[in-house]
Formats: sequence, C-alpha cells, structure tokens
Amino acid sequence: MSDSAPSSSIQAQGRVPESPGSASAAQRLKVCIVSRAPFVGGAELAAERLGVGLTQAGHDVLMVLGVNGEVMERMQRAGLRCVHLATPLADRKRFWVYLIARARLRGLFRREKPDVIHSNDLPTHQIVSDAARPLVVPVICHHRFTYPGEGIDWFNRHGAARHVFVSRGLMDPLCEASKRLAASPRSVVYDGLELPPLPNGDDRAAARRELGLPADKVIVLYAGQIIERKGVADLMHAWSRGESDPARAAFLVVVGDDSAGNGAYRRAMEKLAGDLSLGEDRLRFVGFQKNVPRWLAAADIAVVPSHVEPLGNATLEAMAFALPVIGGNVGGIPEMVVEGQTGLLVPPRDPPALAAALGRLIGDATLRRKMGVAGRERCETMFSLAAHTRAVLGEYDAVLTGSRGRGGHGDRP
Repeated sequence: MSDSAPSSSIQAQGRVPESPGSASAAQRLKVCIVSRAPFVGGAELAAERLGVGLTQAGHDVLMVLGVNGEVMERMQRAGLRCVHLATPLADRKRFWVYLIARARLRGLFRREKPDVIHSNDLPTHQIVSDAARPLVVPVICHHRFTYPGEGIDWFNRHGAARHVFVSRGLMDPLCEASKRLAASPRSVVYDGLELPPLPNGDDRAAARRELGLPADKVIVLYAGQIIERKGVADLMHAWSRGESDPARAAFLVVVGDDSAGNGAYRRAMEKLAGDLSLGEDRLRFVGFQKNVPRWLAAADIAVVPSHVEPLGNATLEAMAFALPVIGGNVGGIPEMVVEGQTGLLVPPRDPPALAAALGRLIGDATLRRKMGVAGRERCETMFSLAAHTRAVLGEYDAVLTGSRGRGGHGDRP
C-alpha cells in the first residue's frame, strides 16, 4: 500500500447503492470500527476507506483509534467521526493498563450502542472482543496480516461473530495455522478504493513536469512502505542488472519510508543503491509523499516486489490508474494481478526474474497500455469502494440476520 494516498471528502462523493431487502438497506446501522492505528499504513487506509464508504451509504460510523496522531487527522479530514482510546495488548506485567483500557472501551460501546463492532485487524481484536463480551453486539474481526497459530489463538481468544479476510491467500494459511479459526464463520472480502479519473497523455506530462521527472523515459514506480518484506532490496538488485537497461530507457522512483523504524531501512536502501552504482540519473528516492496519486499519474509501470502481501493496496492504486503491475507471486497479489493480462507475476526474492519482467514491459509500450486498461477494468469490477462497501454490509447482514452475506468472495462455512 502506498504510505500516503490522500483522503477524499465524504461530502464530495456519491452514495454507494444498496441492494433492496437487506438489513443494511432497510435501516441505518451504527458501526464502531476500531483500529490501533500506530501510523499510516495499508490497514489504516483500508479502515478509512471503509468508514467513508459506509458513511456514503447512509450509515452512522464511529472510528475508534488507539493512537491520537496522523491517522486520526487523516480520518477527520475525510469527514469521519473519531475518538481516541488506547488499545493495548494484554500484558501480565502491566495488566492493569489493559484492564483500564478495556473498561474505557466497554464504556464507549455501552454509550454508543452500535449495531456492529468491527475490529480492523487481528491484534486490535483482542481487546475489542474482550470489551464487547458482556454486550449483545456482534463483533467482526478483519484479518489483514499473517501470524503464527499460537498468535492467532491468543489474539482471537474471545472469538468473533464472523471473520473477514482481505484475500484467500491470507485466509487459507491462517486457517491452516489455527483450527479454531478454521471452524469459525468466515469470508474473503477484497479491499476497495474510490476510483480516480483516468489521466490522459497531457495529465501524465503535466505530472512529470510538476514532479521533476524525465519526459523521455519510461517511469517505473514503487510506492509503499520501505521495509524488508516489501522487497525493495530485490528491486535495487534487479534495477542494477542489464536486462532492463534502465540507464537508457527507464527511470525508477521510490516513494515511501520506513515509518516504524524512523527511516532506518529507507536509508539502508539508499546506501544499497549507491553501492550498486545506481545514481540519480537512474533512480530517485523521494521519501514519504502525501500526493501519491500525482506520482501514479506520472508513471508507466508499477512494481510491487513483496515477499509477504495479504492483499496490497499499492497494487490496487496502480490498477486504478491503469498502470500495469509487476508483483510478487505471493499472498493476495495473484488475486489482483492476472498474469499476462493486467501485469506480470514474479517469484519473491528473485532479482533476475524481476529484472526480466521490468525489461519486458519497459520495452513494449503497446503491452503496457493493454495491461493497464485491463487492470483498470478489473479494478472497476472487483475492487471499487462501492463493491467493497456492499461486501462488508453483506457481512453485517450475516451477523445481524443470520443470512448469507452478499458480496464476499470466499468460503462461508
């Protein structure tokens, strides 16, 4: 996920259409979405988008955030109602901290009287499900990352009315690791995003001038967290190889930072680029950016070389801008990128394969355009905010009425 796609105002957007006859269409739901929100990352952006989508659909949404920081500022700018309450993990040495936080969260739920409580990720779910235990309110747990079996069961020790996974590539290994989770009601619901207007040639040229990018080269964009599991080191090694001929034909832009590490891994990658003799004529690290859509508008190719990726908002954002995506063949990326149609899939941790894929797209403008158009069409069909919101409302229907939720893409035991 790009670190910093800008928020969009709820008031400026149209409403998400509802299906007649469902509980969510028949009544206005009150939903509490709880997220630890330590920094702006994929999970936090997905929660923001869901809050916006539900609000557009006419529902009452309260975002409960564990940190009063940039995530809250973003969500408030998006028009979402937010409160800050700590969401610590259970800790035997400081269990009183957890007990106080649980009591405050439980008190909030009692005052708000939500119809549904939605944990935005598995670690958040531990205290949310505990706080909600005395209340007659269904709790949904949204799974966004992988954990070992003992970790899953520890976070999920109080259970959930339903478990939602961002991809089958995440659901299957988590359920293999936890028998309890495998026996729970569950679905796959893909994340979604508001689709931007497609940039034309003039828009792309203007974005390049604005950002100081070369007008005569193929622009390859990496936009996301700069951490080890995102495969940035593999990208540096691939870019230094001769197959893609980047010095002559293309220019690489790396957008993002190592937020959790205060930039340490980003600096390590800049050093690696220097060690590989990748100068400013071949690539540029631009750090954390709030205008990621402008960088997407300026680009020709997006690259997502992740080692682990439950879904990957960077891929969705690139597809929304009609960019072909070169992605790691891991997790949920193959559920977004159709090999040979909307992009290319490469084995993780394989710089030669990544270099070959880069070379193929850098050298074929017709293929780039064809894949980009197909990716945008796939995004419109499967990964729009409207589709995501309808799917999540289907999950709410399932726990509120016992019906088979609508719009999910996975198993419903």
